[in-house]
Amino acid sequence: MTARTLTQDTLELVVTAVTFLVLGMFLGNMILITLGLAPVIFLTTGVLIGQPRVTSVERVGKDVKVNVNDKVRDRLTVTIEGGPGLVTVSDILPGSFFLDEGTNFKALWKGLAPKTVEFGYMAVCAKRGYFDLREVAYEVRHPLVISSNVLGTLNARRAVVVQPQPLFVRKIKNHKSISRIPMPMDARFRFGIATTDFREIRDYTAGDHYRSINWKASAKLMSIRPGRFLVNEYEKEGKKQVWIFLDSAAHMALGTAVNNTLEYAIRAVMGFTNFYIDRDCRVGFCVYDHDAYQWEGTFVRKETPEIDESVMEGIDQIEDISEEERTREPTVRQKTRSRVLFPDVGKRQQYKITRELLHVDIRYSSESLKEAVHSCRRYIVGTQPLFVIVTMVEPEKIKGIIDGVRQLHRYVGRASTKPAIIIFNVQGYSIAAQSEEEKIAAGFLTYHNQPYYDALRGMGCIVVNWDPVGESFAHALQRQRVGR
Repeated sequence: MTARTLTQDTLELVVTAVTFLVLGMFLGNMILITLGLAPVIFLTTGVLIGQPRVTSVERVGKDVKVNVNDKVRDRLTVTIEGGPGLVTVSDILPGSFFLDEGTNFKALWKGLAPKTVEFGYMAVCAKRGYFDLREVAYEVRHPLVISSNVLGTLNARRAVVVQPQPLFVRKIKNHKSISRIPMPMDARFRFGIATTDFREIRDYTAGDHYRSINWKASAKLMSIRPGRFLVNEYEKEGKKQVWIFLDSAAHMALGTAVNNTLEYAIRAVMGFTNFYIDRDCRVGFCVYDHDAYQWEGTFVRKETPEIDESVMEGIDQIEDISEEERTREPTVRQKTRSRVLFPDVGKRQQYKITRELLHVDIRYSSESLKEAVHSCRRYIVGTQPLFVIVTMVEPEKIKGIIDGVRQLHRYVGRASTKPAIIIFNVQGYSIAAQSEEEKIAAGFLTYHNQPYYDALRGMGCIVVNWDPVGESFAHALQRQRVGR
């Protein structure tokens, strides 16, 4: 009976037995003594029978990577020893998982012999994130209820990585429509192939080709600095650059805990990331908060779980990442409070952005769009990138968007030939609407936002309105025309 407590009924039975025995021996009454012995025999039998013990739990399912709304199968084997009694076992699932088949709860009666029971289920993963399925809870009950129920947990670890549902723009069959999707202008870097665009005249250094020497300028300099040569330097062409900014302000929570504006915005970020990385662009990513400039108080970030890197190895389209690249120092800047991944190319960058999106939540950053752009200015100045701002345009938030767009114009100017800024507006009103009346109200709210869309277009932005309920991500991009 160690580590177990007697129930209130059992304690009352013990007191009753002692009372009858004492009175029986004091009065010499065999009937009272017999009544006192009956509870003692009952309790002795209960102690000898014992109580069930859950000794081990084994999980058949292994670590897995799935997309949002995909299904995960699992099966558990539970070993029970000890005495007879009622046993219940439950595999604790995250709140965003819901059962599709089977059950994650098992109730059974254990006899005198040891028993092994199996049960399984299929669950739908409704929200992206990193989930560590670890605890299996159980409860055992004594057959004679002479002791309290024993509650406990056993570890049977399994990691489930739920990726944001990818939105592949490359599946569009109409190639003329694809050409409407803006591409970044040519970016210039200190490396790459030299172009015909003149940059400056500088002193000759070891390694410069003799054909680059500017003989006329060098001849004029000979009288002042004999033996010194000047060379022409031209701009070098690098990879085109794209910056994606994701809004994580409180208004992005419009909808349910599982199906809300932020979840669709994250899927849109994945779509843009896949599209531009597949086209050999350097993609940077930043999370900001529109309400940060209004927010007073201390920023408290949710503690993010440690991700087992071996689980992330096989994420879709991100395989074949070397161990050296995976263990490389992360590019998330720690000096600022914004969440920034600096521009990079290929599967490594796709892997980093996917991993970052697993943890994005409401108010994931503490910098406004203007402040986030300022934090990234070192990697923006001197390039001509395309900026994609994924947000929800509302009258209360329009000032933050306009301030951010003006900050972008400070570093890149207003391009007249190609648009440089895309405002990708996720219309959350339709996501939150449930009844027909609410859908009509969502339509009116969207209509009243039209002047704000026109104001942003007047600043040289492309405004893409996406209703996730009524159209696909690809169709929202198809119907946009460059210059709108």
